[in-house]
Amino acid sequence: MSKEIEDVLIIGKEKYPVKKCEIEQSKLFFYTDNPRVYSILNSGDYTPTQEEIEKLMCKQEHVKKLKESIRSNGGLIDPIIVRDGDYVVLEGNSRLAAYRLLNKQDPIKWAKIKAIILPKDIPDSAVFALIGQYHIIGRKDWEPYEQAGYLYRTINKTKKTQSELANDLGMKVSDIKKLLLIYQYMIDKEDNHPNKWSYYEELLKNRGIKKAFDETPALEDKIIEEIKNDKIKMAIDIRKLGDISKVNDKLSKKILKDIAKGEEDIYSGFNIIESSGKMDNNFQTISNFRKKITDKNFSNKLLKDENLRDIEYELKKIQRTVIVLLKTIERSKK
Repeated sequence: MSKEIEDVLIIGKEKYPVKKCEIEQSKLFFYTDNPRVYSILNSGDYTPTQEEIEKLMCKQEHVKKLKESIRSNGGLIDPIIVRDGDYVVLEGNSRLAAYRLLNKQDPIKWAKIKAIILPKDIPDSAVFALIGQYHIIGRKDWEPYEQAGYLYRTINKTKKTQSELANDLGMKVSDIKKLLLIYQYMIDKEDNHPNKWSYYEELLKNRGIKKAFDETPALEDKIIEEIKNDKIKMAIDIRKLGDISKVNDKLSKKILKDIAKGEEDIYSGFNIIESSGKMDNNFQTISNFRKKITDKNFSNKLLKDENLRDIEYELKKIQRTVIVLLKTIERSKK
């Protein structure tokens, strides 16, 4: 190590003594719990070797760009953060990979890297809070899949609750719950590709799609298969399935069954419903109103309403309006 400068790093509300120095990068180890490692290697429960991590990290485009940035600056602007004792790089794994690339070109110039050394006995909770502040709350350079993966593994490792994690990071519990919901769904569906995150996010937030999955056997499996096989061009296209479902008539239900059987896809199915005119706002408004007032539960609640006279008055006005509209439509057909 080069000359050390003693300092203090505040993590949460705790102060930890640290050392600032330059350290030989060859002594350092990649952090195997780093979400970038998981997403790049798709490693699941398997713990990759240091050689595997370095090889694949160095192939990443963002690492190659970082290497050139470090070269042009003559070194790091932001030091990496290392845990003393085991010399694991808790923060700055991409920077370490970039240095490894530079070191192969000039072993003398790039032998040492600027670092902050944390105490070797720093608790896991502090490590989690530190990394979370950098990548989940701070600059957010991790993809949502990587953020969710880190939260997921932290819960399994520390047994902390979602509320405790939210408190540690200063996040909303609802945001953590959403990240974990999508991540767990991807695990259940055996799709661990970070670039598919937005597809599943669209899938799970759309109520129309949930209704379609509940009512149409095999539809969910078919859509998951098409996501995995890149048959759905963009994540936003998932919404077409919800749009079909919201029409909620015989034709739309038939289309959903045809999609489940592979006789249509979401694009052709959407085009059929759109061509029928049933996705127009006027149709949807009237259709939804009809379904609402013809529902038995609605009728039962209506009869018990204390404003029944006012409701009767409004319904009669609606009745007169409907008669006028029907006559207008009839005249337009002639």
